[in-house]
Amino acid sequence: MNVLLTFGGTREPIDAARFITNTSTGRTGRILAERLAALGCTTVCLCARGAERPYGKDLSVKEFTTFKDLNRELKKLLGARAFDVVVHLAAVSDYSPALIEAGGRTFLPGVDAKLDSGAPVLKLVLKKNFKILDRIKSYAAAGGMPEPLLIGFKLTSGAGPEQVLEKVGALAAADLVVHNDLAEMKKAHVFHVYRDGIKLFDCVGPEALAARLYSAIKETEAICY
Repeated sequence: MNVLLTFGGTREPIDAARFITNTSTGRTGRILAERLAALGCTTVCLCARGAERPYGKDLSVKEFTTFKDLNRELKKLLGARAFDVVVHLAAVSDYSPALIEAGGRTFLPGVDAKLDSGAPVLKLVLKKNFKILDRIKSYAAAGGMPEPLLIGFKLTSGAGPEQVLEKVGALAAADLVVHNDLAEMKKAHVFHVYRDGIKLFDCVGPEALAARLYSAIKETEAICY
């Protein structure tokens, strides 16, 4: 089984020294990649710069930094190679810097120069990014490749049952959705896995998730494909 995983957090540059990111460490993705490779999957990883890096047989790693980097690499890989499964775990920035105002002047974000820190106020305008998850299957189709089974991840914070179902349902492009909640994770790293809005199982820890996901992939392939 050929598997493509994305994990770690994107970094969206403000200037040569500053960027917007998130708290993702890539640990869950790293463990999933290593466990799936150990189960016999040929595993390709798109790993964020600064995230934990996986190691193992039948496992290769490509690095990305920004939202644009990740999207470009996904289009390239999915259009050139057939993957049975895509596990899209990357913590992708919902917004990227579009415009900066400082000291009465306007700047475009980028990595070519560092902004002077003398301005008393710095205003940052952000633009909305599209959802890469929604385009993954079309990237494969555009290259003449079969559509992969797609696994998406959804993180919430203190969400109730109805809100969880709403958020999970919003990932309509995914065949399986893995949900966890920041409030719940303070006690244990619990994962909830859904298919078609119905919970399949709960598990604790990325090691258990890897084993259960492998079985769920086989079951879902039999149902959907």
